[in-house]
Amino acid sequence: GRELTGPGSSRPPPRPTTRGGMSNDETDLIRRVRSGDQEAFAELVTTYRERIHRLVFGLLRDRDEAEDVTQEVFIKAFYRISSYKGQSAFYTWLYRVAVNAASDWRKKWWKRKGLSLSESPTGPEGLPDERARPERLAHGRELGLRLDDALGKLPEKYRTILVLREFEGLSYEEIARVLELRKGTVESRLFRARERLKSLMAPYM
Repeated sequence: GRELTGPGSSRPPPRPTTRGGMSNDETDLIRRVRSGDQEAFAELVTTYRERIHRLVFGLLRDRDEAEDVTQEVFIKAFYRISSYKGQSAFYTWLYRVAVNAASDWRKKWWKRKGLSLSESPTGPEGLPDERARPERLAHGRELGLRLDDALGKLPEKYRTILVLREFEGLSYEEIARVLELRKGTVESRLFRARERLKSLMAPYM
């Protein structure tokens, strides 16, 4: 796969160091990225790329598109990092960039299809992905595939909150910061999302 280090750079990111060289202190890294330091940016990518890719894939259910959107997330983060004010953990800010980028991609996809998100309240059932490949339908994986299908049929707001909570393990407070919602709204939306998912999975349980 492609490695992203910085806009216009093809050099693989350096390994984080603990002694000498680049500092592992996140505050210092962010300060350096703000000043245009691409080596500091490369270290941030190394630290967060796997988590962001997992999050984006969970939202889009398409591996190739998740790769492209993940790259887009870090490019946006590089140019927008001045908007990070340090009022919450950096990863919650980065998760917000990722959630918004995935949402933008979905809107563009539906626009290309000549549809709107409101015309498909149960989610992007027609999204191109690799789930339908016959070789993936091996015995013992059917339930996992059913869960994957069910997540794809959920409205975006429900799938997003489930991915953040159940797959990424974020607390209610962290989800509230990522999605810019009140904690009470997070709790009620998560409850409804779980109920919808349970309903979709009921025939297979």
